[in-house]
Amino acid sequence: MIYIQPLVIALFVALFATKTVVAHEIPEAYDRINFQVNAAEEVENDTLIVVMYSERSGQKPSTLADEVNRNIGWAVDLAKKSRGIKLQTLNYRQDPLYNNQNISGWRVRQSIRLESADVAVLSELVGEMQRRLSIESIRYAVSPALRDRVESRLIAEALNRFRRRGEQIQIELGRTGYRIVNVDVITSSQSPAPMRMRTSAMMEGSMVTAPSLEPGVQSLSVQVSGTIELETPQ
Repeated sequence: MIYIQPLVIALFVALFATKTVVAHEIPEAYDRINFQVNAAEEVENDTLIVVMYSERSGQKPSTLADEVNRNIGWAVDLAKKSRGIKLQTLNYRQDPLYNNQNISGWRVRQSIRLESADVAVLSELVGEMQRRLSIESIRYAVSPALRDRVESRLIAEALNRFRRRGEQIQIELGRTGYRIVNVDVITSSQSPAPMRMRTSAMMEGSMVTAPSLEPGVQSLSVQVSGTIELETPQ
């Protein structure tokens, strides 16, 4: 006769009961449909961002660093005098130059980032700074405040489209209703890449005409994807 200990029987009963409870808690998945909808809007860029730099090459790192520092300091003081300009100093580099694996000189470089919603003011400032700095890149962007307003409208529109698409699917398949199982909302934008530029700084005191800049537009979009479950016919 095979003897099974009471403890083993108790564990088997508990495990079977647990599986039964879990099976009842998980609803059956049936008549589920996945789909997505989109809403998009073209928005005029309202922010201009320009990166400028000072770079010098030569034999004496200390002399080069002093000249770069003076140029960047001059530009910072100039930017602080202009209204509505956001200013940020960027990476500072001092790199050796090689010739046949031997150090033949040094290059010192530092950049600044300028941002403003007033394109005319920043364009004039960039023209002034080109007396001693060079332009690395120019790009346009949508300000956070404008982006939030547009995306709020697009989210509402996309969710409404999702609801209407669910109703359409329900009607076309002859069902009396549906419920939403899950929904994902994703926002995105398509903006032009920064315009990379390699302009040279002019001689100090030279007059530089302000660059002609047009903001253009970019597309903001919202994608809503999800799953609905159709009611079974009676």
